[in-house]
Amino acid sequence: MTKNKIGYYLRKCLAVVPSVPVCALGVDFFVKAGWGTDPLTMWELALSSTFNISLGMASLTFEGGIFVLFFFLNRKLVNFGSFAYCFGIGPCLDLMSPVVNAVIPGSPSVAVKILCIIIGTALVCLALAYYIPMDFGYQTSDILTLSLGEIIHKGYGISLTIVYAILFSAAWLLGGAWGIGTLVAIFGYGPIVDQLMKVLTPFSKWVAEGKVSKLNSEMVNN
Repeated sequence: MTKNKIGYYLRKCLAVVPSVPVCALGVDFFVKAGWGTDPLTMWELALSSTFNISLGMASLTFEGGIFVLFFFLNRKLVNFGSFAYCFGIGPCLDLMSPVVNAVIPGSPSVAVKILCIIIGTALVCLALAYYIPMDFGYQTSDILTLSLGEIIHKGYGISLTIVYAILFSAAWLLGGAWGIGTLVAIFGYGPIVDQLMKVLTPFSKWVAEGKVSKLNSEMVNN
């Protein structure tokens, strides 16, 4: 591997990394609200409760398993971004949780719960819309979403809604708690990320590669 290629690869790695703690922080705000979380986290919370382990450990175990599975089944969706999310989001969840609890101690009021849902949605969707255009590997739900999209020939937003509906059903069967936040994630995340990617793609490509390709510029303009 040439020096230029090594520098290019390292730049993309460094570009992806900040999105992981931002996404984790958003999830922790959702958890703090107590009104349900996104279906992936709902599923992992159900696993956490069932096997009496931390949310971070449940996330690490489940997402790590998906990483290994798709490394063999659909490797083009697996790269450093997959590694960063699958093995980094769990520890970041455990690391960020005390921060959220320190900012919002005790049981939040209804107004604060609504604020937590809004902040959580903003952080998660921004993190996803930022890293996905880099095309440098994807986290668990996005691996499943993009794989489904290839099969049904639909975009990210619709595919994510379907994947979340499936994860919600599986978590519900395990007795996972859900609420308003879960519905926001199922029906809101996909469309929000779709719209944000139109705005953030040029920036994401510039951070990761130092340039904006003509193809991505056209996608954003459309």
